[in-house]
Amino acid sequence: MLPSSRAPIVTQLVVYKVGSADETFGRTGIAHFLEHMMFKGTATIGPGAFSRTIQRNGGRDNAYTDFDATGYYQTIAPDRLELVMRLEADRMAGLRIVEKELVPEREVVLEERRMRIDNVPAALLDEAVRAALFGEHRPYGMPTAGYVDDVKKLGVEDLDAFYRRFYAPDNAVLIVAGDTTPDAVHALAEKHYGPVPGRGIPARQRPSDGGPSLPQRLSRADRRVAEPGWSRDYLAPSYRTGETRHAYALQVLAQLFGGGETSRLWRTLVADRRLALSARADYSASSLGLSSFGINVHPAPGHAFGEIESAVADQMKKVLDGEVTAEDVERVQNRLLAAAIYAQDSLGSGPRRYAAALSTGNSVEDVEAWPRRISAVQVADVVAAARHVWREDRAVTSLLTPEERQ
Repeated sequence: MLPSSRAPIVTQLVVYKVGSADETFGRTGIAHFLEHMMFKGTATIGPGAFSRTIQRNGGRDNAYTDFDATGYYQTIAPDRLELVMRLEADRMAGLRIVEKELVPEREVVLEERRMRIDNVPAALLDEAVRAALFGEHRPYGMPTAGYVDDVKKLGVEDLDAFYRRFYAPDNAVLIVAGDTTPDAVHALAEKHYGPVPGRGIPARQRPSDGGPSLPQRLSRADRRVAEPGWSRDYLAPSYRTGETRHAYALQVLAQLFGGGETSRLWRTLVADRRLALSARADYSASSLGLSSFGINVHPAPGHAFGEIESAVADQMKKVLDGEVTAEDVERVQNRLLAAAIYAQDSLGSGPRRYAAALSTGNSVEDVEAWPRRISAVQVADVVAAARHVWREDRAVTSLLTPEERQ
C-alpha cells in the first residue's frame, strides 16, 4: 500500500510472477497472448466487459507483459476500489478461454508484433542481439511478443494450461497506491482475493550464463532505416544473478557514461566532436536472471561506424583507467535519487518500481533501501563494475544501416 492524498484517485496493480522468460521454445508468445485473453470474460462477466465497466465508472485500465512479470492495473476513484478488486479477483480465478474469442485475438496479437517489431528494423535487430547475447531459444533470448509461427499454433489448451499453472494469489503481488488507507486495502483484499485458492507455484529458474557464441557482431541493412545506429550490449549481473555486488554501481555507471546530455558519451561524441546525433547507455538491475549493459550511438552524417567505435572505446578506457572523480559520481547519484523521488509521486511509475522488485525476488525493504545503497557507491565501485562488465568476450556489437550502405 502506497498512500497518497495528492488527488482523489487510486491505482490497483496486480503483478504475476511470470513472463515470457518462463516460456519454452515452440510455445513463445504465450504470456503476452494470455494477457490479451484476460480481458475476454469469465463465468460472471462477458468478453470486453471488464474494461467497459472500468470506463463507465470513470476509470482506465491496461496491462503489460515483460520477461519476468505480467501486470494488470486500473486507475479509478477511491470509492470504486472495491469494484476493481472484485473484477480482478474474478479473472484471477475464473477466466474462460474459448475458441470464439481466441481466434480473432490471435490476429490482434500478431498485428501488434507486425507494428512494433516486424515493421521496425531496430526492433528486429534487437531480437537478434538478445538471441546472441542470452542464447537462442533460451530465457531472455526469445522475444516477449513470441515468434510468429509459435503464436499461430497456440490454442485454447496451451493458454489455459499456462493460466492454471501461473495465475494464482500465491504467485501474485497486489499493490495499491493513492487516496486510501492500508486498513481499507487490507479489508478489501481479504474479502476479494482471500477466497481465491493458491496453486503451489514452483520456483523459477534462469540461466546463469549467456549465449554460447560470444562475442558476436551483427548487422541489419534495411531501406526503412532513417538513421544508422551502432550498439554494443554486454552481459551484466542483476540484483539476483551473477556478481550481484556490482548492481548498484552499474546503475551509477550507466548514468555517468551515457545518461543524458551531461554524460561522458554525449559531451564527447555529440557536443564536442560532433561525431554523433545521440549517445546513451542503459542498464536495469531488476531481472530474475542476468541483465545487459547497453551502449547506443547514432552517428552524425558523414561519420563512419569505425570512428564511433573508436571514440566509444576511448571513453571506456578513460573510465577503466580510473578517470572518474568523486564529484562525477556524486552528481549522478543526485540525479538518480531525484528521479526516484519523482517516481514516488506518480501513481504509475511508483507502483511499477515495487512490482519490478517484488516480481523478481526482491523485497519492499530492498526498494526502500535503494537510495541508501546508491548513495554508498564509491568511485572504486564504479570502476570495478566497469571492469567486470565491459569485456569483449561477453558482448554483442550491432550495426543498423540503410540498405544502400550495406
